[in-house]
Amino acid sequence: MQIIRGDSYQSWIYSNRSDLVVVDPWLTDKQVFPGLNWLLYREANEEPHILKHNLISQVSHIIITAHFSDHLDLPSLKLFPKNIPIFTTIKSFNLLSKNGFLNITVVQPGNSYKVGSFSLEVLKAGKPYETTTFAYLLSEKNSKVFHEPHMFNSDMKFNNIDACILTLDKVKVLNLVQVSMDINQSSKALTKLSASYILPTGIAPKKTHGLISYLLAIKENYNLSDHLPCACKNVGDSLIL
Repeated sequence: MQIIRGDSYQSWIYSNRSDLVVVDPWLTDKQVFPGLNWLLYREANEEPHILKHNLISQVSHIIITAHFSDHLDLPSLKLFPKNIPIFTTIKSFNLLSKNGFLNITVVQPGNSYKVGSFSLEVLKAGKPYETTTFAYLLSEKNSKVFHEPHMFNSDMKFNNIDACILTLDKVKVLNLVQVSMDINQSSKALTKLSASYILPTGIAPKKTHGLISYLLAIKENYNLSDHLPCACKNVGDSLIL
């Protein structure tokens, strides 16, 4: 299994045999809140790995972890065939099906799915996202990677993970509801999972702009992670498990 950082924010790519699986792809110059650009937006500062290497036609499956616009970027998804297999939430299903996508699997925590040569085990996300998003464990033979885009669910029972994809930059809404883990929380999750590597995701949340950004209390720690076993820090960086 090869893990590749897809962009400078939070997209990921998994490669194995003839399978190329992308997670939350963002391939446009600007990621916006649908119909309300002024509410929330983020501009790309690097070319996505998939576009740089002309890989769209090679993508075999898509995983979308949430229906939020920074995970489900519809203009990016429209670059893929309508029958490409997509694994996602019920809210994402409703939006995707309205836009003509035909091969959508609504995942449920506790269930496992075959994604080409990979096995996808869907897990319950941490609060406050436990009903709207999901975490997952993707495995192939003896290689395992865990991905939680927001808050780690401390009730997880498994460990001995090769790599975990977690946030390092703390974000709170109205300085009350935490929606992204800080470096200390992720370090504890790394230890609990007995993971060999941590791959930072949700990088540099201060690059998100718009009205909603003024409601966010952000503490960025990404550049303070040298003491952690970090991998895939830059777009196109890869880790082979």
